[in-house]
Amino acid sequence: MVYNILYILTIVLEFVTVPIFLKHYWPEKCVKSMTFKMISATLFVLCGIFAIKISGNNTPYADLIMWGLAFGWLGDLLLHWLKNKIVIYVLGVVAFLTGHIFYLIALQKAIETTYPAARIFEWYEILFVAVIVIGITIFAIIKGFYKDRAGITAGLTAYGVLLLAMLAKSARYAIGEWAYGTNDNMVAVFITVLGGGLFFAVSDILLGYIIMFKDKKRILRIINIVTYFIAQILLASSILVVRSAYPFY
Repeated sequence: MVYNILYILTIVLEFVTVPIFLKHYWPEKCVKSMTFKMISATLFVLCGIFAIKISGNNTPYADLIMWGLAFGWLGDLLLHWLKNKIVIYVLGVVAFLTGHIFYLIALQKAIETTYPAARIFEWYEILFVAVIVIGITIFAIIKGFYKDRAGITAGLTAYGVLLLAMLAKSARYAIGEWAYGTNDNMVAVFITVLGGGLFFAVSDILLGYIIMFKDKKRILRIINIVTYFIAQILLASSILVVRSAYPFY
């Protein structure tokens, strides 16, 4: 019961600290914005911990999600703290890339538990990622991004591949569970797993747009940050419902 209360409290506090972070974040980063950003990041990590305590989900899925949350926390720290732009880009992107890899593996583990003979990537996942990445690459070439900002563009493209692969994997798991009725908490699965993937996609695609087009509209940053924290909370909460009763060992 205590962990249930703490879990709910972390989510409630997230909706309090994120707006405070956004208030101090604009127009420039400061000590207060960093403080409340890291409090918000710590809350989604705690959300995952309390979800494990509530569900008793001590499977690799839960462990991998926690690693993803931890690297998200690290990425938040690096992107807000370091002042060297190159270091921010490299270390921040690497941290978030690593987090996405953990999420990707976690979702594949969940799929393999339900369908032991499942392939790592189905053709429709590959097609989904390939079509979007090719389309974005062609657009970037036409706009001259690979000529003027080749390094940033290549990094965003690599990040986009992992992001889209995670979204495809989350959709594959959630829709598969619905189609075969192998999970009793289908609504919760759709909200946490597919919702987490979708919100992450919206957040990071919007961030890519902001970076490439140097768009400084405040509303775009607000949407980018809010959807990011929602995504992390949802993925942390997925520990409650994703195969928690079926150990992977």
